[in-house]
Amino acid sequence: MTSEVDIANRALSAIGTRSQIASLNEGSNESIQCKLLLEPLRDEILRMAPWNCGRNFKNLELIAATPGTPENPTATPLLWDKGIPPPPWAYEYGYPSDCLRPIYIVPQFSTGFSSGVPITTAVTGGAPAWWNGPPVRFQVSIDQIDLASGKPSKTGLDQRVILTNQQQAILCYMKRVVNPDVWDDQFQQAIVSALASRLAIALTGDKGLAQMGLQEANRYITYARLSDGNEGLTINDVTPDFIRTRGISYQAWEFTPSILFDWGPMLTMY
Repeated sequence: MTSEVDIANRALSAIGTRSQIASLNEGSNESIQCKLLLEPLRDEILRMAPWNCGRNFKNLELIAATPGTPENPTATPLLWDKGIPPPPWAYEYGYPSDCLRPIYIVPQFSTGFSSGVPITTAVTGGAPAWWNGPPVRFQVSIDQIDLASGKPSKTGLDQRVILTNQQQAILCYMKRVVNPDVWDDQFQQAIVSALASRLAIALTGDKGLAQMGLQEANRYITYARLSDGNEGLTINDVTPDFIRTRGISYQAWEFTPSILFDWGPMLTMY
């Protein structure tokens, strides 16, 4: 079993400290710095790529639907107003509290449109046995949500939401995984090296040692991305722009997911 304390002690060992911690809350200088740095660093690296050890699926919670949909059969207003999803989106969903990065949306097996005309091509007309279409377009935004009703309101508080045209949407997203025992070994080592770099500045002030830690962390991140990509099979013919902007740059049919991926930047050097 691997714990956050184990991760912290491995990072302390990497920078050559002779002391170890028994708890993140013990009050020592080492434990204070580890507790301060570990959580935001973990979330930062989890956002860097769709790691298999952090990928999760969830039924999104509906906040609002456009008039004319099965969820909101009222008459369509002449002008848009707060309380319904902004054009051109038909549905507004709550942003999962444990979501670090939305990846894509898939439809439910049964959409409820067994009769009638679908709103968009993303909504099926029956109950397929499996999902075999492209990821559904979505947009992350904010809206003002009334805490009492859970609906958009001009006087509500700002909250993150997900806008899409998919009814009964399922979100594939990067989950805030707090249990290190679930992390892939390479991902663990990336966290250790990155934390060691941050601790080198906080505890020793040695920028050279910190730079070495970041270089090692970036190498492990690269290796882990390759391993994660090879643990699945991805086939894509023509990649839409809304997929390419999320860091995937397939040029043709590819059976090797580790090729032509642009995951974005690495950890920033000092």
